[in-house]
Amino acid sequence: MIWIMWLIIAAVLVIFEMLIPSVFFFTCFALGSVFAAVADCFNISSWIEFVIFIVVSILSLYLVRPIFKKMMSKFKTVNSNIDALIGATAVVTEEVTPLKAGLVRVSDEIWRAKSDIELETGVTVKIKSIDGTTLTVKK
Repeated sequence: MIWIMWLIIAAVLVIFEMLIPSVFFFTCFALGSVFAAVADCFNISSWIEFVIFIVVSILSLYLVRPIFKKMMSKFKTVNSNIDALIGATAVVTEEVTPLKAGLVRVSDEIWRAKSDIELETGVTVKIKSIDGTTLTVKK
């Protein structure tokens, strides 16, 4: 009946992997648990099951996990919502000074903007960062 314990451990580890995305870390140990459960079905001694669990978990960490990490890194992160504005260009519609925020037009929207240097109306600027509803821009 120890095989049930190994499968419960595997299920808990898979749930951890889903709750705490860690690029196949907990799943490697779940795989070791499954192998230990299979070994228990052949009436192998408990300490050998534990050794199988450790060996399969370590092997999958060093052999299988890097493959999955490489596969996951191929997916390009696409900025969305407000993060998509960083790096975009804007046009100053109201003068911006280091002491006073002004306004800039990004696409069809007007945003409050601040800068370390003085920017006159009509100047094209690049968005450095966003703090709440205020853009930090640079020339």
